Amino acid sequence: MNFFGHALAATWRDREPAFALGAMLPDFAGMCGMRLHAALDPETAAGVDYHHATDRAFHMLEPFSRATAVIAEQLMARGVAHVGFELCLDGALLEQDGAAVAYEAALAAGADPSVDDSLRWSATDGGERWRSLRARLAAHGTPFEYRDPARVAERVERVLSRRRLLALDAEAAAIVAREMPDIAARVSRVAPAVLVQLRAALI
Repeated sequence: MNFFGHALAATWRDREPAFALGAMLPDFAGMCGMRLHAALDPETAAGVDYHHATDRAFHMLEPFSRATAVIAEQLMARGVAHVGFELCLDGALLEQDGAAVAYEAALAAGADPSVDDSLRWSATDGGERWRSLRARLAAHGTPFEYRDPARVAERVERVLSRRRLLALDAEAAAIVAREMPDIAARVSRVAPAVLVQLRAALI
């Protein structure tokens, strides 16, 4: 599950913004090219634990595994299917009640010195990287671009470019861009079942 989905899932357990922030922080760490070693703030730390529990449950869901298998066959690439599904799912979840509010409140909580100072990163400049990312995301607001298959295709290509074995060449990128509208529609159809089953597994 991608970070926006984690913000929504966090609201099922705890409405505190710091909890939702923690539920997104492992993804944000990856976006910064590092790992989160610890969150010393208790609410944020609980959110980090919830992130990992959510991912474990999400990856076991039958709608997810079935859809990614179909998408992988469609694109002839398993890594693309996984990333593409998660980003399209964020797009499908944008209109869920409370999701955008939880996401933006969580980012605001990340600016609180008591939360920010509690984070321990794997990189020596981790705090700077995180604060730069948080500021950009907060300024951008709710990521409505995930509803646009063309923007999702660009994002998939960018994400995979950081992974040598999964990076797309020009031909593969063109296939992803061509197929992404169909993939987004497929994910939108299974999103309700994903939410129901994931919530049941977590609550």
